[in-house]
Amino acid sequence: MPQYSLTRVGLGNIIPAMLNDTLPKYFDPRKYAFNEVSIEGRLSLSQFPELSATLASNEGDAFIHLDFRVDEDRRYIATGSIKATVQVECQRCLEAAPVDLEVDLSLAFVYDEDHAKNIPSDYDPVVMTDGEVVIAKMVEQELLLALPIVAYHQESGCNPVALKYASSTDDAPDDEIKPNPFSILAELKAKKN
Repeated sequence: MPQYSLTRVGLGNIIPAMLNDTLPKYFDPRKYAFNEVSIEGRLSLSQFPELSATLASNEGDAFIHLDFRVDEDRRYIATGSIKATVQVECQRCLEAAPVDLEVDLSLAFVYDEDHAKNIPSDYDPVVMTDGEVVIAKMVEQELLLALPIVAYHQESGCNPVALKYASSTDDAPDDEIKPNPFSILAELKAKKN
């Protein structure tokens, strides 16, 4: 069951603000940053259609932790992490292989692409829509960027039959010396002279 909690930091105290069964669908980063709110919880991987299309299985959860604040330049900032274990297709045996994704976040929330150009490179810009951000879309984009380009099991974890066929193109020993196809021409030229 998805869960999250919010805490508000004020005057050195940590005050529990809310505990609910689901993360909010939308959030206002300005309000969260101004109140120095922290959120943490989980979202089911099945909520991410683009990510699900790239996975061997969309079972599991993404665990999210974000701390919001306003920085010294009055930017709305969130730092935190996303962690998930996803099942991708092993390129060696074509079966599901688990991959642990851990994404460290340092986000700056902006109104449009023009403002995003002015954000320091320490932050990844997130464009707000009508002052809000859809948390599932934001998390999905971060997980998509964290996926490996190519994934493999450890060799011992692959299906042995599939592993045999995957390596069948390398049946020839590497130390075997193949004759140069132009060596015949060199011999003909040497005989002619």
